[in-house]
Amino acid sequence: MSDGPVVAIVPAEHHGRMRTHSHEFYEIVYVVDGFTLHSAGGTITLLVAGDLFFVKPGEEHSYINAYQTKLYNLIFSASELGNLRRELAALPGLDEMFSPTSPPSGDGEAKNTRLIHVPMNERRNIESALREMAEEREARKTGWEIALRVRLASFLLKYSRMYAEQWDSRVISADDYYGYVYKILCFVDTHYSENITMNDLSAVTGLSPDYMARKFKSALHMTPSEYVRKFRIARAMELLCTTDLSVAEVARRTGFSDVSLFSRVFKQAVGLPPASYRKNAVE
Repeated sequence: MSDGPVVAIVPAEHHGRMRTHSHEFYEIVYVVDGFTLHSAGGTITLLVAGDLFFVKPGEEHSYINAYQTKLYNLIFSASELGNLRRELAALPGLDEMFSPTSPPSGDGEAKNTRLIHVPMNERRNIESALREMAEEREARKTGWEIALRVRLASFLLKYSRMYAEQWDSRVISADDYYGYVYKILCFVDTHYSENITMNDLSAVTGLSPDYMARKFKSALHMTPSEYVRKFRIARAMELLCTTDLSVAEVARRTGFSDVSLFSRVFKQAVGLPPASYRKNAVE
């Protein structure tokens, strides 16, 4: 980033643990695939596919127990926003991003005030916005510097709107991330093609089914069953885009015993039937 605006999109993959580090720019992380524990500002947060999370300049952060985690990192200097910075900083979510200090978490518990779970039907839009910024910088057509700053402001506005719609006052113990939730995510990643029951997940954590479900929902704002379903749909989207497998075979490989049920659930989540999604993805 030696010339042009201090705005860039950096794809990354993390496995295991990444050293603690800091940088002089803002960073917004979008998780494309996998999951990881992330430490920043004294807070440990669980990041899964579809999450957006930001890190402030000078703030030390690291990835812990990253599991096949693919990311987009949007890095930028706030000065690139010019006069828009003050107006953006007054919006939900961005007020905390651009504030000089972060509020204390208190009592060893952390409020996930930076975390946004992007709905499945919005994830392609988020990835497209990030790719378009990367392409703008790469192509460097007339006015690319202006276009890049405009796209950055637009992305931050999208972040703020999703924040306003989705964030609540969840308070999550770090032990939940390390102990219960991470075990469930690992189990689902390995067994998603099988018939996963709440008793299976209960056995993985050593908790009763009801208590396990409450712990999981408090961390991810969705039930274990909802997560399993979303994980399977995400895997199905990948297979539809990268293989020639029939829709029935994709359904079978992602844990759906009935292709009609698979098609119905897929359309509810993505907005298109599997065959139509495949056709649009390859065009």
